[in-house]
Amino acid sequence: MKVITLSILLIFVLFRNSFTLLKGKRDKKKVTTFIYLGRKLIEVFIYFLIPGLLLLGIINVHTSSLFYYLGILLSVFGLLLMIYTRLNRNKDWGFMGDDTGDDLFTGGPYRFTRHPYYVGAIFVGVGLYLQLNYFLVVLMLPVIFFIIYVIGKEDNFLEKKFGSRYMEYKNKVGVFPWFY
Repeated sequence: MKVITLSILLIFVLFRNSFTLLKGKRDKKKVTTFIYLGRKLIEVFIYFLIPGLLLLGIINVHTSSLFYYLGILLSVFGLLLMIYTRLNRNKDWGFMGDDTGDDLFTGGPYRFTRHPYYVGAIFVGVGLYLQLNYFLVVLMLPVIFFIIYVIGKEDNFLEKKFGSRYMEYKNKVGVFPWFY
């Protein structure tokens, strides 16, 4: 069971860092310190906490089969959503406020959610923790609250940048397909 969980985590880490390696590091000068530090916190929670706890034997995979397999499904779905989002954005990829381009993405994964990459990351994190022990899902709460904060900031940025086009899109498409 550890092998599957660590494999999903490895794919997540490699994928997240592949765009930086292939396309170079983005300029982060317009990203607030809070958002930058929050993103680093997410990396610690997902990149290091899970494998560290597993590899050190502090926690073992100890969950019911139902939660374990649900966790695998959520993780894989989240990874696929993140990959689909990155491929859909092509070269126009960056941090909020980086003046990444004049395109308002509404196709591909953006037909279902305004923030598919963040939604995918939430699914990956929740899925990984479900695979370990369903009680550990509470460790994702600070990450989810931070992502909700960042989504609000990005929505404000996009409203200013795209005006009524974004507001029309926002009224049609939620963060999650069924709400928000």
